[in-house]
Amino acid sequence: MSRDSERRLNMAWLVFDTGRVGACERRVAGRGHEGWAVVLEHLELVDFRNYRELDLRLPSGLVLLVGENAQGKTALLEALYLLGTSRSFRASREAELLGWGCQKARVRALFRRDRGSTRELEINWIRAGERGVERRILRNGTPLRRLADLLGEVPMALFTPADLGLIQGAPQGRRRFLDLLLCKISPLYLSALTRYGSVLRQRNELLRRRPAPSSAELEPWDEQLAALSAILVPRRQEVVYSLQEAVTGIFGRLSEGRTDLCLTYRPAVPPEPERFLSVLRARRREDLARGSTQAGPHRDDLELLLDERSLQRYGSQGQHRSAALALRLAEARVMGENAEETALVLLDDCLSELDVGRGQRLLEILGGYRQVFLTTTTPPPNLSDYAGLFRVVAGSLEKA
Repeated sequence: MSRDSERRLNMAWLVFDTGRVGACERRVAGRGHEGWAVVLEHLELVDFRNYRELDLRLPSGLVLLVGENAQGKTALLEALYLLGTSRSFRASREAELLGWGCQKARVRALFRRDRGSTRELEINWIRAGERGVERRILRNGTPLRRLADLLGEVPMALFTPADLGLIQGAPQGRRRFLDLLLCKISPLYLSALTRYGSVLRQRNELLRRRPAPSSAELEPWDEQLAALSAILVPRRQEVVYSLQEAVTGIFGRLSEGRTDLCLTYRPAVPPEPERFLSVLRARRREDLARGSTQAGPHRDDLELLLDERSLQRYGSQGQHRSAALALRLAEARVMGENAEETALVLLDDCLSELDVGRGQRLLEILGGYRQVFLTTTTPPPNLSDYAGLFRVVAGSLEKA
């Protein structure tokens, strides 16, 4: 590496100083810390989906939302998830969140911690003509300047039936799972990931240019990718280690210890900047021919092994579902340890494809979380055992 290249690489590295990133995420690998409890105490929905007006006080523990399909169970989880991430896991356009014929909508929630503090989060949407729908997010009544400020404000993990794609789908979904988790617990990881995506797009545009770019033109982009990769890859490896610790216990209980689930992070390139640079230089001809960057963290994968065999290839549908649930519950544990407070767990239709034994063991596991929201079409057999049981009918909730 030339002296000038080394200088540029060091400058790019300093933009995201590893010491500061590491300090922000040092608690990810922590063990045994219960943390403070955070509980959703009050929820208000106005003209959100099929909820015209909802004003609800909620208990801690397991909150069961029981009702037929298309009554509003998933919409309620969607509202909570929006407060935790600013994203919907269902809607492709924000206009879909507003009730039929409504010009505006609101979601507001009050969260209370054991230590006595409270936090109010609110999202407002309003139709704005040709501009579509405008959104405004407030924390304790003060507008947030950036949507990223909401990430991790209240730690929460969501399971939906689509999460089977984490097991059965392409590597992209598993990378997204790791990246979103890390973005929730580390603003500096979010910055590095955003920058990596921007540099990658610009390098790919350059690769597609005709006449083809020279090696000298590609070198600055390669150096930036290498520096940013040296941040992303180790952080992913660390969080996979933390997830594994939680997954081992959760999946073991779901399967009654009959099988072991192992998470293995498969980086596409070495994390060291110099070694990644060597890979990029060696594959420039291939990159130019394909018009895209073939090596980097955007090609990594998270492999799941069941008793040392590929879960994706050899696991049953029930094992796939159990593994997806274990990943999401482990995500909640990792977020809670990092934030030093318990995470909310949102589970949409998680019991429908589990046998009776696995379903019962899952409910026992959920008893270890401070607050869980679970939707189901089938009421549990012992209704008196659940203090937080609500029937959802046409956008309204009734205490059962």
